[in-house]
Amino acid sequence: MQLRSFGFSHIGQVRPENEDSFLCDDARQLYAVADGIGGLPAGAQASQKTVAVLAQLIAPQPPQKNLNYAEILKEINQQVFNLGRLLCPQYGLGSTLTCAHLVGVKLHVNHVGDSAAFRLRSKLLEQLTQDHTVAGENQARLNRGESGQLLTGNDQALTRCIGQPPPLRSECLVHTILPHDRYLFATDGITHFVPKTEIANLLQAATAPVEVVTQLIERANQSGGHDNATAVVLFVD
Repeated sequence: MQLRSFGFSHIGQVRPENEDSFLCDDARQLYAVADGIGGLPAGAQASQKTVAVLAQLIAPQPPQKNLNYAEILKEINQQVFNLGRLLCPQYGLGSTLTCAHLVGVKLHVNHVGDSAAFRLRSKLLEQLTQDHTVAGENQARLNRGESGQLLTGNDQALTRCIGQPPPLRSECLVHTILPHDRYLFATDGITHFVPKTEIANLLQAATAPVEVVTQLIERANQSGGHDNATAVVLFVD
């Protein structure tokens, strides 16, 4: 199987700064998006640090080696938390992170926050990650049949992020890739403004990852461009 990928980040039409970051590295088979939390200071620094530490931790590892991804995310969280104490001691820093590392035919998807990972397989689009928001956590509880009081507050407020005081609760998943799979890793500047049906159609129709990324960002900007828009698309041929 061969991999083709493309990633890009756009500031959007409204925000004064791009607080998103991404990683798209076929050589290391490592892909990521990160979205600095806009309600906190230094969102751009938070997402940049998140992606930089991810690359630094995985780069020296032998190729095709299974890693302890939960520990990697804990270390990323600690370093962003430490940076927050230096730059913004009153509030700290925060970022989402959704990343994928391919080892053999296993795609290790690791996730904190409300950026998302999607897979298109046999014309079916599936979101592989759960949004770590008030609404997402409440829906997950209901899906598990758990009783008790649900979380209250702004439905879109994050319940977890990189840079929070330890300990960090991350989501670490493993999926087997198949030929013709197509994956999208995107910040909420894409997922909040482009319907899933349209995402599925774009992934299905495109002949190259760059087409999907370009059209997703164009569509997000046509919808107002109210947020930074970042996407990484991976084709498995």
